[in-house]
Amino acid sequence: MNRFCRGAAGLWISAVIGCSTELESQKPQVTSQPEQPSEVMFSDHWTPVDVTVLGPVVVEPPAVREGRRARRLSVDQLRRSIPSLLGEEWTARVGREDQNAFDVLSGSLGEADYLAVTAENREPSPLFAKFMDDMAGQVCSRAVQADALRSVDQRLVIPYSDDVNRNLRFLRLKLHGIYVPESSLEGLDELRALFDEIQGVSDVESAWVGVCVAMLTAPEMMAY
Repeated sequence: MNRFCRGAAGLWISAVIGCSTELESQKPQVTSQPEQPSEVMFSDHWTPVDVTVLGPVVVEPPAVREGRRARRLSVDQLRRSIPSLLGEEWTARVGREDQNAFDVLSGSLGEADYLAVTAENREPSPLFAKFMDDMAGQVCSRAVQADALRSVDQRLVIPYSDDVNRNLRFLRLKLHGIYVPESSLEGLDELRALFDEIQGVSDVESAWVGVCVAMLTAPEMMAY
């Protein structure tokens, strides 16, 4: 009896397994396909696109920062500073006597007389530049000639006549307020070239006059 039951049970299990295998084999085979990207999520950026012209775009210009404009020295500042720096006045012959040229030409130089003109003109102009060239030529010539008659410790333009670069540093500091260390030639190259050029065709005194004129009429001296 037991053997019969065991045999029947074995047949039943085999039948069930066989049916299950047959059912599995009869299921349709599904092959997974990769998902295609959506055209909405991914667009071909190489696809030509029609460009619509909307017209010019108005862009606000950047704000311009306005600083203080450079102004030249006033006539009164020049009148007082030139004799202090070089020991000489700029003079002009009026009749039979010499007068201070800053006084004689004050109106042409832009100084107010508070009668016809109540505001001083401090704008650079070709006329002002011409007068300053005349002033520098006269004053520098007199100052260099006067230095030749002074002792070394009393000279105002050429206290270091035996060392050109040292004297240029002295003038750069005195006239322009710019200190040049002994180890540097910054700002002195052009002045040294001017000195050598004039000395090559004239003499040392003329070379120092030329350097003095160039420095006295430079923006570092005339403007602030």
